[in-house]
Amino acid sequence: MKVKPNLGMPQYSGRYGDLVFCYNRILGVTYTRRNTYPTLTENNFKMGSITKNLFAIQPSSGFKQDASLYLLRYNSLPQNARQYINNWSQLYLKLMHKMAHEDPTLDLRTITREYIYEHDLPCISIRKAVEAGLLPKVLDWQTYDHQI
Repeated sequence: MKVKPNLGMPQYSGRYGDLVFCYNRILGVTYTRRNTYPTLTENNFKMGSITKNLFAIQPSSGFKQDASLYLLRYNSLPQNARQYINNWSQLYLKLMHKMAHEDPTLDLRTITREYIYEHDLPCISIRKAVEAGLLPKVLDWQTYDHQI
């Protein structure tokens, strides 16, 4: 048994048999799930290649900071009460996938930084993404204008 309390608090984390105890510090809850290894399908490899390509773009530190600040206000919106996004990279992936959903001609496996600037895509900054309707408006969304 490898389950242990966190810092004397009543939350648990670790494994017990085929169960995994996980603590979500943002929501303040502990949940349990079965420890299973998923069956790999073609979709796993497709999503892996998309994610690898999107992070090869290497967003700037200003863009990352804007995304992190945007997240603080995004997570406080009432409609997102149960749909927390934990970090800038999750927001970045959500933004890119939503943009690809809106424009089916866009291939996320081959997109590059140059293509984004050439076609002035809305993912170029958080501000443009909000203006394009890819992300909801939050307080001071106009200030998040660092480019990718």
